[in-house]
Amino acid sequence: MPRPLWREPDPLPPDLADRGLHDDALIAALLWNRGVRDRAAAGAFLDRRPRPAPDPFVLPGMAEAAERVCRAVRAGERVAIFGDYDADGVSATALLVRALRAAMGLSGAATPAGPVAYRVPTRAEGYGLSRAAIDALADGGATLLVAVDCGSSDVDQVAYAVEGRGLDVVVLDHHQMPDGDAIAARLGHLADRAVVVSAHRPPVPGLPDVGDGYRGISASGVAYLLVSALAQAGCEVGGAAPETDYQDLVALGTIGDVSPLLGPNRSLVRDGLRVLNDRPRAGVAALCRQAGAAPGTLDAVGVAFKLVPRLNAAGRMGDPAVALELLLTDDPRRAARLAEEVERLNRDRRDVVARLAAAADEQVSTQPGWDDRRVAVAHSAGWAFGVLGVVANQLVERHGRPALVLNDDGGMSRGSARSVPGFDLVAALGSPGCRALFGDGHFGGHGQAAGLAIPTANLPALADRLDEAVAAAGLAVPVPPTLAIDADLPASRLTLETARALAALDPLGAGNPVPLLRLRGVPVRRYSTMGSDRRHLKLFVAAGRGGREVEVLMWGAADRSRELLAQPTIDLVTTLTLDHWNGRPRLQAVAQDFRPAAESAPVAGGAAALVAEG
Repeated sequence: MPRPLWREPDPLPPDLADRGLHDDALIAALLWNRGVRDRAAAGAFLDRRPRPAPDPFVLPGMAEAAERVCRAVRAGERVAIFGDYDADGVSATALLVRALRAAMGLSGAATPAGPVAYRVPTRAEGYGLSRAAIDALADGGATLLVAVDCGSSDVDQVAYAVEGRGLDVVVLDHHQMPDGDAIAARLGHLADRAVVVSAHRPPVPGLPDVGDGYRGISASGVAYLLVSALAQAGCEVGGAAPETDYQDLVALGTIGDVSPLLGPNRSLVRDGLRVLNDRPRAGVAALCRQAGAAPGTLDAVGVAFKLVPRLNAAGRMGDPAVALELLLTDDPRRAARLAEEVERLNRDRRDVVARLAAAADEQVSTQPGWDDRRVAVAHSAGWAFGVLGVVANQLVERHGRPALVLNDDGGMSRGSARSVPGFDLVAALGSPGCRALFGDGHFGGHGQAAGLAIPTANLPALADRLDEAVAAAGLAVPVPPTLAIDADLPASRLTLETARALAALDPLGAGNPVPLLRLRGVPVRRYSTMGSDRRHLKLFVAAGRGGREVEVLMWGAADRSRELLAQPTIDLVTTLTLDHWNGRPRLQAVAQDFRPAAESAPVAGGAAALVAEG
């Protein structure tokens, strides 16, 4: 892969200081470049006060879903929750189990066969509802099935649950719906028996569009909105403020799903992080101990890199029920045991990912004509299904093109696909030429990430069709990574105080990324390699007047140290965040790239956004 392109920040208006976005010129520039353009919008963006739940009844199907669930609670029906195996699905399932148990007045430990039954599939079972799961839940006495983080594309399974097993079904989903409201089309005669709650349903005539903010809500967020709707309908779902008691689980799921931290998600995650830090559940506290993350210091980035991979590891390497039980237990001793198991699975995940990534990379890079291919496809029997998405993402990063990584089993290949910016995977897979290849298989997901199952014999044809789609999109591969610079910063502001000021933009993540700041003409006083394998680089740069040195880390960049011998004055793109060490905050600067100062002319975009000293 070539070095990243440095994309210039958008130009700032000359009267930015007069617009009242923020007193700090850096924060004002960052707000402007995030689309915050006036004082009122800036105030709303930075307001850290707790917010009420978004209006749940904006979502199509929510009123009908809340009515049916309330009826089940009041009648003492057995309700079954079926989720997904990733962090979002597990968090959403835990949220619903806790809320409905509270609504039913249940105490003690939750169990999968209790009045609120629950089930999450293993990766071997595959994504989405299955007849085996429906049969097991119906045989256990459930009369209402709530499918969360799945279901909107499981038309045949929902029909089987309603028509074959006599269940009523509520689907709470946030995925794109390539076939429109297919469940309603199939079960229109039983509309009161199968309700789909989704912002991606086709617009309802006479009602306003739900808007992109609601379309970005994760499955955990949709589950939370159902709980809010239940509370507004008079169901006692627990706590003094029932619609806000589950925001920690919303934060875990939303961050785990890499949903955009804008609009409703921004306040949901910000308020959820407050709960995670101030009163963590037993399972979260145990997970934090295993991850070396002290409650009270968690931000969205910390959750994404420390907690979410561990929750996902259970589903990737074993049984996601381990992660689900961790979020359901209130027993600290049981939580500690479950967290230890999650940590073991996470270590196994790292080892398997390293092995499969090497095998997949060798397979694609030795294919005849590989340099002319626009899509990387790797598949083999015996590959651990749960880590294929991670491996696909590594192929994308290494080769700069969309990647599919699949496990072959019994004539079918199942796995994950990841894309590059500018190429919508789900749209491409849904095109007539690709869709016809799936046969009894399926696909689904988002524009940049999808899951799929396809006859192995059709994989070469699918690769060819996707190759043509990438070419038609006008993308030249490899697509180099891009560093979208947010602002230029004087080296004198390489300080803890600047990192504290930047924390006003939290929560940071998808849609509101960690700011990338460029420092020009920075002298490197000295450097060293670090880590057990000496793969990482540590720079000590001169930060402004007075000879003050600041430590800047660069992961996996030890081999670039030789570049500093010829040119010790560099332009540097870095992030500035707060790190907590022994209970005390400190500056952590992590470089994303550097260049000799003379080479760092603008590459793309408009004029640089220079933040003056002081």
